[in-house]
Amino acid sequence: MKRLLNIFKNRKNKIETEFDLDQVLNHHNIEYSEIDFNNYDTDTLKSLKSINKSINNNTNFLRNIKSLIPFINYKTVLKPIYTAALTAIIIFTIIEFNKTKDPVQYAEISVDAGEKITLHVTDEITVWLNSQSTIKIPLEINRKSKIFVDGEAYFEINQKRKKKLGVVCKNIEFTTNSASFYINSNENADELIAKVEEGEVELYNPFLPESTKLMLNKGQKATYNPVAEFIATETDNSINYLVWKTGLLRFDETSLSAVTNFLSKYYNIPVVIKNKDLNNKQFTATFTNADIDEILEKIQNDLNCEISADGNNLTIN
Repeated sequence: MKRLLNIFKNRKNKIETEFDLDQVLNHHNIEYSEIDFNNYDTDTLKSLKSINKSINNNTNFLRNIKSLIPFINYKTVLKPIYTAALTAIIIFTIIEFNKTKDPVQYAEISVDAGEKITLHVTDEITVWLNSQSTIKIPLEINRKSKIFVDGEAYFEINQKRKKKLGVVCKNIEFTTNSASFYINSNENADELIAKVEEGEVELYNPFLPESTKLMLNKGQKATYNPVAEFIATETDNSINYLVWKTGLLRFDETSLSAVTNFLSKYYNIPVVIKNKDLNNKQFTATFTNADIDEILEKIQNDLNCEISADGNNLTIN
Protein backbone atom coordinates (compact mmCIF):
# COMPACT_ATOMS: atom_id res chain seq x y z
CA MET A 1 0.00 0.00 0.00
CA LYS A 2 2.91 2.35 0.81
CA ARG A 3 4.30 1.77 -2.67
CA LEU A 4 0.91 2.44 -4.19
CA LEU A 5 0.59 5.76 -2.33
CA ASN A 6 4.04 6.81 -3.52
CA ILE A 7 3.11 6.01 -7.11
CA PHE A 8 -0.10 8.04 -6.77
CA LYS A 9 1.86 10.90 -5.24
CA ASN A 10 4.41 10.92 -8.04
CA ARG A 11 1.70 10.77 -10.73
CA LYS A 12 -0.98 12.94 -9.10
CA ASN A 13 -0.96 15.39 -11.99
CA LYS A 14 -1.85 12.60 -14.42
CA ILE A 15 -4.79 11.18 -12.48
CA GLU A 16 -8.22 12.78 -12.60
CA THR A 17 -9.16 13.79 -9.04
CA GLU A 18 -12.73 15.01 -9.53
CA PHE A 19 -15.50 12.57 -8.65
CA ASP A 20 -18.88 12.85 -10.35
CA LEU A 21 -21.40 10.21 -9.27
CA ASP A 22 -23.51 10.68 -12.42
CA GLN A 23 -20.52 10.05 -14.66
CA VAL A 24 -19.45 6.99 -12.66
CA LEU A 25 -22.89 5.39 -12.77
CA ASN A 26 -23.31 6.11 -16.50
CA HIS A 27 -19.85 4.74 -17.28
CA HIS A 28 -20.64 1.43 -15.59
CA ASN A 29 -24.21 1.18 -16.90
CA ILE A 30 -25.74 1.50 -13.44
CA GLU A 31 -29.19 3.06 -13.28
CA TYR A 32 -30.43 5.26 -10.45
CA SER A 33 -33.42 2.94 -10.26
CA GLU A 34 -31.05 0.29 -8.92
CA ILE A 35 -30.35 2.46 -5.88
CA ASP A 36 -33.18 2.52 -3.34
CA PHE A 37 -33.04 5.73 -1.29
CA ASN A 38 -35.24 4.52 1.56
CA ASN A 39 -33.78 4.85 5.03
CA TYR A 40 -33.34 1.12 5.72
CA ASP A 41 -30.10 -0.83 6.14
CA THR A 42 -31.33 -3.66 3.93
CA ASP A 43 -32.01 -1.31 1.04
CA THR A 44 -28.60 0.30 1.45
CA LEU A 45 -26.88 -3.09 1.35
CA LYS A 46 -28.95 -4.07 -1.67
CA SER A 47 -27.81 -0.92 -3.49
CA LEU A 48 -24.16 -1.57 -2.64
CA LYS A 49 -24.46 -5.19 -3.76
CA SER A 50 -25.82 -4.02 -7.14
CA ILE A 51 -22.96 -1.56 -7.58
CA ASN A 52 -20.30 -4.12 -6.62
CA LYS A 53 -21.77 -6.62 -9.07
CA SER A 54 -21.56 -4.08 -11.89
CA ILE A 55 -17.97 -3.25 -10.97
CA ASN A 56 -16.95 -6.94 -10.94
CA ASN A 57 -18.56 -7.51 -14.37
CA ASN A 58 -16.85 -4.54 -15.96
CA THR A 59 -13.23 -5.18 -16.91
CA ASN A 60 -12.56 -1.74 -18.41
CA PHE A 61 -13.46 0.68 -15.61
CA LEU A 62 -9.82 1.09 -14.50
CA ARG A 63 -8.14 0.90 -17.89
CA ASN A 64 -6.51 4.32 -17.54
CA ILE A 65 -5.24 3.54 -14.06
CA LYS A 66 -3.85 0.20 -15.24
CA SER A 67 -1.53 1.92 -17.71
CA LEU A 68 -0.11 3.93 -14.83
CA ILE A 69 0.36 1.01 -12.45
CA PRO A 70 1.42 -1.99 -14.55
CA PHE A 71 2.81 -4.12 -11.73
CA ILE A 72 -0.06 -3.99 -9.27
CA ASN A 73 -3.31 -5.89 -9.14
CA TYR A 74 -5.19 -2.63 -9.49
CA LYS A 75 -8.69 -4.08 -9.18
CA THR A 76 -7.92 -5.76 -5.87
CA VAL A 77 -6.37 -2.60 -4.41
CA LEU A 78 -8.60 0.12 -5.80
CA LYS A 79 -11.98 -1.55 -5.76
CA PRO A 80 -12.37 -1.13 -1.94
CA ILE A 81 -11.50 2.57 -2.26
CA TYR A 82 -13.98 3.01 -5.10
CA THR A 83 -16.69 1.11 -3.22
CA ALA A 84 -16.06 3.07 -0.02
CA ALA A 85 -16.47 6.37 -1.87
CA LEU A 86 -19.78 5.26 -3.37
CA THR A 87 -20.92 3.89 0.01
CA ALA A 88 -20.30 7.23 1.70
CA ILE A 89 -22.17 9.11 -1.02
CA ILE A 90 -25.15 6.76 -0.93
CA ILE A 91 -25.47 6.80 2.87
CA PHE A 92 -25.11 10.59 2.98
CA THR A 93 -27.75 10.95 0.26
CA ILE A 94 -30.16 8.65 2.09
CA ILE A 95 -29.80 10.58 5.35
CA GLU A 96 -30.15 14.01 3.76
CA PHE A 97 -33.05 12.93 1.55
CA ASN A 98 -35.01 11.60 4.49
CA LYS A 99 -34.26 14.71 6.54
CA THR A 100 -35.71 17.03 3.93
CA LYS A 101 -38.66 14.97 2.71
CA ASP A 102 -40.37 14.80 6.11
CA PRO A 103 -42.66 17.77 6.82
CA VAL A 104 -41.49 20.16 9.52
CA GLN A 105 -43.47 19.85 12.74
CA TYR A 106 -44.13 22.90 14.90
CA ALA A 107 -45.10 23.68 18.46
CA GLU A 108 -47.58 26.59 18.47
CA ILE A 109 -47.88 28.83 21.53
CA SER A 110 -50.42 31.64 22.01
CA VAL A 111 -50.41 34.24 24.78
CA ASP A 112 -53.72 35.39 26.22
CA ALA A 113 -54.66 39.04 26.74
CA GLY A 114 -52.89 40.55 29.73
CA GLU A 115 -50.24 37.82 29.83
CA LYS A 116 -46.63 37.51 28.63
CA ILE A 117 -44.17 34.63 28.53
CA THR A 118 -40.48 33.89 28.10
CA LEU A 119 -39.37 30.96 25.94
CA HIS A 120 -35.87 29.49 26.12
CA VAL A 121 -35.94 27.77 22.73
CA THR A 122 -32.29 26.68 23.02
CA ASP A 123 -29.29 27.82 25.03
CA GLU A 124 -28.65 30.30 22.21
CA ILE A 125 -32.21 31.46 21.44
CA THR A 126 -34.58 33.21 23.87
CA VAL A 127 -37.92 34.77 22.97
CA TRP A 128 -40.17 37.10 25.00
CA LEU A 129 -43.76 37.05 23.76
CA ASN A 130 -46.27 39.77 24.69
CA SER A 131 -50.02 39.65 25.15
CA GLN A 132 -52.19 38.39 22.25
CA SER A 133 -49.24 37.03 20.29
CA THR A 134 -48.59 33.65 18.70
CA ILE A 135 -45.37 31.84 17.86
CA LYS A 136 -44.66 28.63 15.92
CA ILE A 137 -41.36 26.96 16.77
CA PRO A 138 -40.02 23.97 14.77
CA LEU A 139 -39.55 20.88 16.93
CA GLU A 140 -36.22 20.30 15.16
CA ILE A 141 -34.69 23.76 15.35
CA ASN A 142 -31.45 22.55 13.73
CA ARG A 143 -33.13 21.63 10.43
CA LYS A 144 -32.76 25.16 9.07
CA SER A 145 -36.45 25.62 9.80
CA LYS A 146 -37.88 29.08 10.46
CA ILE A 147 -39.73 30.46 13.47
CA PHE A 148 -43.08 32.11 12.69
CA VAL A 149 -44.45 34.87 14.89
CA ASP A 150 -47.56 37.03 14.84
CA GLY A 151 -47.84 39.84 17.37
CA GLU A 152 -45.21 41.40 19.62
CA ALA A 153 -41.97 39.61 20.42
CA TYR A 154 -38.38 40.24 21.40
CA PHE A 155 -35.59 37.88 20.32
CA GLU A 156 -32.14 37.37 21.79
CA ILE A 157 -30.06 35.18 19.49
CA ASN A 158 -26.43 34.33 20.09
CA GLN A 159 -25.56 31.32 17.97
CA LYS A 160 -21.88 30.49 18.19
CA ARG A 161 -21.98 28.74 14.83
CA LYS A 162 -22.27 30.66 11.57
CA LYS A 163 -25.69 29.14 10.86
CA LYS A 164 -28.36 31.84 10.80
CA LEU A 165 -31.87 31.70 12.24
CA GLY A 166 -34.87 32.85 10.20
CA VAL A 167 -37.86 34.51 11.87
CA VAL A 168 -40.93 35.21 9.70
CA CYS A 169 -43.68 37.77 10.40
CA LYS A 170 -46.16 39.12 7.82
CA ASN A 171 -44.11 37.61 4.95
CA ILE A 172 -40.95 39.38 6.09
CA GLU A 173 -38.04 37.13 7.03
CA PHE A 174 -35.56 38.35 9.63
CA THR A 175 -32.23 36.52 9.46
CA THR A 176 -29.33 36.66 11.90
CA ASN A 177 -27.00 34.47 13.92
CA SER A 178 -26.32 37.01 16.67
CA ALA A 179 -28.63 39.93 17.50
CA SER A 180 -31.31 41.26 19.83
CA PHE A 181 -34.33 42.61 17.98
CA TYR A 182 -38.00 43.50 18.40
CA ILE A 183 -40.99 42.68 16.17
CA ASN A 184 -44.50 44.10 16.48
CA SER A 185 -47.40 43.37 14.13
CA ASN A 186 -50.07 44.16 16.76
CA GLU A 187 -49.76 47.94 16.97
CA ASN A 188 -51.35 48.56 13.57
CA ALA A 189 -53.25 45.99 11.54
CA ASP A 190 -51.61 47.05 8.26
CA GLU A 191 -48.09 47.55 9.56
CA LEU A 192 -45.10 45.64 10.85
CA ILE A 193 -42.52 47.36 13.04
CA ALA A 194 -39.06 45.99 13.79
CA LYS A 195 -36.16 47.45 15.72
CA VAL A 196 -32.64 46.17 16.35
CA GLU A 197 -31.34 46.57 19.90
CA GLU A 198 -27.96 44.87 19.39
CA GLY A 199 -26.13 43.37 16.41
CA GLU A 200 -27.50 43.35 12.87
CA VAL A 201 -30.47 41.70 11.20
CA GLU A 202 -31.20 41.14 7.52
CA LEU A 203 -34.76 41.80 6.33
CA TYR A 204 -36.10 40.15 3.23
CA ASN A 205 -39.44 39.67 1.52
CA PRO A 206 -39.08 36.36 -0.39
CA PHE A 207 -41.78 37.49 -2.83
CA LEU A 208 -39.63 40.42 -3.97
CA PRO A 209 -36.24 40.46 -5.77
CA GLU A 210 -33.15 39.84 -3.66
CA SER A 211 -32.04 43.38 -4.41
CA THR A 212 -34.69 44.54 -1.92
CA LYS A 213 -32.85 42.94 1.01
CA LEU A 214 -32.08 45.34 3.84
CA MET A 215 -29.64 45.23 6.72
CA LEU A 216 -30.79 46.76 10.02
CA ASN A 217 -28.08 47.74 12.48
CA LYS A 218 -28.22 48.67 16.16
CA GLY A 219 -30.68 51.50 16.83
CA GLN A 220 -32.40 51.24 13.44
CA LYS A 221 -36.12 50.74 12.98
CA ALA A 222 -38.00 49.32 9.99
CA THR A 223 -41.68 49.83 9.16
CA TYR A 224 -43.25 47.49 6.62
CA ASN A 225 -46.56 48.12 4.83
CA PRO A 226 -47.86 44.82 3.36
CA VAL A 227 -50.30 46.61 1.05
CA ALA A 228 -47.69 48.84 -0.56
CA GLU A 229 -44.95 46.17 -0.24
CA PHE A 230 -42.70 48.94 1.06
CA ILE A 231 -40.17 48.99 3.91
CA ALA A 232 -39.08 52.32 5.42
CA THR A 233 -36.04 52.51 7.71
CA GLU A 234 -34.95 55.16 10.19
CA THR A 235 -32.86 55.69 13.30
CA ASP A 236 -35.06 55.40 16.38
CA ASN A 237 -34.01 56.51 19.87
CA SER A 238 -37.25 55.62 21.64
CA ILE A 239 -36.75 53.65 24.84
CA ASN A 240 -40.21 52.64 26.02
CA TYR A 241 -41.15 50.13 23.35
CA LEU A 242 -39.96 47.28 25.61
CA VAL A 243 -41.77 48.38 28.76
CA TRP A 244 -43.95 45.26 28.55
CA LYS A 245 -40.76 43.16 28.83
CA THR A 246 -38.58 45.23 31.20
CA GLY A 247 -41.25 47.03 33.24
CA LEU A 248 -39.12 50.16 32.92
CA LEU A 249 -40.89 53.32 31.71
CA ARG A 250 -38.88 56.49 31.27
CA PHE A 251 -39.69 59.99 30.04
CA ASP A 252 -36.83 62.44 29.56
CA GLU A 253 -38.06 65.97 28.87
CA THR A 254 -40.85 64.49 26.81
CA SER A 255 -43.77 66.64 25.68
CA LEU A 256 -47.02 65.93 27.52
CA SER A 257 -48.76 65.20 24.21
CA ALA A 258 -46.20 62.45 23.48
CA VAL A 259 -46.60 61.10 27.01
CA THR A 260 -50.40 60.88 26.75
CA ASN A 261 -50.18 59.25 23.31
CA PHE A 262 -47.99 56.53 24.75
CA LEU A 263 -50.20 56.04 27.81
CA SER A 264 -53.33 55.81 25.64
CA LYS A 265 -51.79 53.01 23.55
CA TYR A 266 -50.05 51.12 26.33
CA TYR A 267 -52.87 51.14 28.88
CA ASN A 268 -55.66 51.20 26.28
CA ILE A 269 -57.30 54.17 28.03
CA PRO A 270 -57.85 57.36 26.00
CA VAL A 271 -56.09 60.34 27.59
CA VAL A 272 -57.16 63.75 26.28
CA ILE A 273 -55.41 67.08 26.92
CA LYS A 274 -58.21 69.63 27.13
CA ASN A 275 -55.97 72.58 27.98
CA LYS A 276 -53.91 72.95 24.78
CA ASP A 277 -51.32 75.08 26.59
CA LEU A 278 -50.17 71.86 28.27
CA ASN A 279 -49.37 70.03 25.02
CA ASN A 280 -45.72 71.07 24.89
CA LYS A 281 -45.03 70.97 28.61
CA GLN A 282 -41.97 68.82 29.30
CA PHE A 283 -42.26 65.83 31.60
CA THR A 284 -39.38 63.84 33.13
CA ALA A 285 -39.83 60.72 35.26
CA THR A 286 -38.86 57.06 35.56
CA PHE A 287 -41.24 54.29 36.64
CA THR A 288 -40.80 50.59 37.32
CA ASN A 289 -43.81 48.33 36.89
CA ALA A 290 -46.05 51.34 37.55
CA ASP A 291 -49.81 51.42 37.12
CA ILE A 292 -51.45 54.32 35.30
CA ASP A 293 -52.68 55.95 38.52
CA GLU A 294 -49.11 56.38 39.75
CA ILE A 295 -48.07 57.99 36.46
CA LEU A 296 -51.07 60.32 36.29
CA GLU A 297 -50.49 61.46 39.87
CA LYS A 298 -46.87 62.31 39.00
CA ILE A 299 -47.99 64.28 35.92
CA GLN A 300 -50.60 66.15 37.96
CA ASN A 301 -48.11 67.15 40.66
CA ASP A 302 -45.18 68.04 38.39
CA LEU A 303 -47.14 70.03 35.78
CA ASN A 304 -49.64 71.59 38.19
CA CYS A 305 -52.68 70.34 36.27
CA GLU A 306 -55.87 68.48 37.04
CA ILE A 307 -56.79 65.06 35.72
CA SER A 308 -60.36 63.79 35.82
CA ALA A 309 -62.36 60.93 34.40
CA ASP A 310 -64.86 61.93 31.72
CA GLY A 311 -66.89 58.95 30.61
CA ASN A 312 -64.43 56.52 29.03
CA ASN A 313 -61.69 59.15 28.76
CA LEU A 314 -59.15 60.71 31.07
CA THR A 315 -59.03 64.48 30.71
CA ILE A 316 -56.07 66.71 31.60
CA ASN A 317 -56.92 70.36 32.37
